[in-house]
Amino acid sequence: MPQYCSVPGCTNSGGHKFPEERELQLRWRVAIKRRDSTTKGLWKPGKHDVVCAAHFKEADYRVSGLLGSRKRLLPDAVPSLFLFRENSTPRSSKYSRRDDVDLSVVNNVQMEVEVGNEAEVKEESDDLDGIEPLQQEMGVHCTLLGRFGIDNLENDPKRVQYYTSFRDYEHFMLFFNCLGPAVNELNYQCLSLTPKDQLFMCLLKLRQNKEDIELSFLFEVSESTVSKIVITWINFLYFQLKEINIWPSRDIVTDYMPDDFKNKFATTRVILDATETPIQKPSHVDAQSVTWSSYKHKNTIKTMIGCTPRGTVSYVSDTYGGSASDRQIIEKSELL
Repeated sequence: MPQYCSVPGCTNSGGHKFPEERELQLRWRVAIKRRDSTTKGLWKPGKHDVVCAAHFKEADYRVSGLLGSRKRLLPDAVPSLFLFRENSTPRSSKYSRRDDVDLSVVNNVQMEVEVGNEAEVKEESDDLDGIEPLQQEMGVHCTLLGRFGIDNLENDPKRVQYYTSFRDYEHFMLFFNCLGPAVNELNYQCLSLTPKDQLFMCLLKLRQNKEDIELSFLFEVSESTVSKIVITWINFLYFQLKEINIWPSRDIVTDYMPDDFKNKFATTRVILDATETPIQKPSHVDAQSVTWSSYKHKNTIKTMIGCTPRGTVSYVSDTYGGSASDRQIIEKSELL
């Protein structure tokens, strides 16, 4: 069965598979402007998805063989030829007017166009003044998108939970407001993003493990700004939340204990497990020795995590080098 091109509106079959290298693959995903129908974020390709040759320039290929009969795509090539690119030469086409839109919302808005067969879109000016939603006879779908931010999800609890783990927008804002006025006095200030959107970016990074380059596209800031915001907020959240007592009383643990535990392990208070996280090999020899894990066969840091029988995290130990045993961490934790 032929594999069709992944570019929106293209019906060609066959082509080049997406590169395995993550950064280059992300550049391809950004270039084709395809959105996930559920999350509205960047679409993620499968292992068989392709981009056809129509979207690459001749300069993207290495020609070899007799009379240039063989063409190979260069390893750093990125697709760049699309119908939805700006077209400087107007062409005659039949357009039908769609719903009227208040043009005051057009500023700072991107127009994402999914084009049907041979669809062509003409932009009147760079600043989008006077643009009206249009639908070509063959079918053009236009969507107005603002900068990615938590306020855009105010009425979308499913996406709020997907991106942040909070149940809905109200719970996110409750947590944000609990952080107090210090959110406006962080050492690193980003004037282009509100504090609550900076928190949203940090939670999105932690929850979905988004790369900095993708977050920079979503929030319209530089990669270095993304890195500084995430590091600043992780440190800030640590100092704001570390004093919270997450250790529940025995009565609370018993009241919320599942029946299976009550029948078999009624006295269970906490379930412990050590988690190891790989780290970059330290330059200092002593640090290499302390962090070397004989279990993982690499340099790691180790943390003991405790959960109630219901599954709520109730204990987090200090962090130790990967050479520390589980027993040593337990003895230092004073849990016993």
